[in-house]
Amino acid sequence: MASEKIIVQTVQHPRLSTETTWTALGDIALLDATRWVPVILSRSLSPNQIAIEAQRIEAEVRAGAVAIGGFVSSPEKQVAHQLARIPELKIVRVVPFSLYGYPLSEHVQARIRAGKTLLLSGCPKVVTALTRANCIRTNGWILQICRSLTPDGAPMASLLEAPAAPEPPPSDDPAAIFL
Repeated sequence: MASEKIIVQTVQHPRLSTETTWTALGDIALLDATRWVPVILSRSLSPNQIAIEAQRIEAEVRAGAVAIGGFVSSPEKQVAHQLARIPELKIVRVVPFSLYGYPLSEHVQARIRAGKTLLLSGCPKVVTALTRANCIRTNGWILQICRSLTPDGAPMASLLEAPAAPEPPPSDDPAAIFL
């Protein structure tokens, strides 16, 4: 028996801004989680800073937090690969481009079906390019989602103010989070 095809759906949720149209691949029930850890890491961080943040994020996930991020920068991808080894990992990936035509590996499909992964986008269907502006806007959405869940907001908001790094090369694989 073939598994049901996973399709992009327009979604609404109390945690999502009503100022944009959201699309998702997966079960938005992951947004009902009560404990979150945002993964927003600038490429301008030192290797030591990245290692410290990676340890903190992993500890949060092992304690039951849902990881949420765009997982586009190289430090975010590094953390994603580290987190992917945790069997109980639950993750919401807010992507800085449209989900229409997004390639889903068998591994990602299995995680979506198991309720462990949600892919979310606030970008219109026509946004297919990975740009710095889209990444910054996506980081803002991630922080808004976290702030709507925790009274003190996201602890890593200051990392958005790190010096700008050059835009990632086109060869960056936006699906690299999934091993």
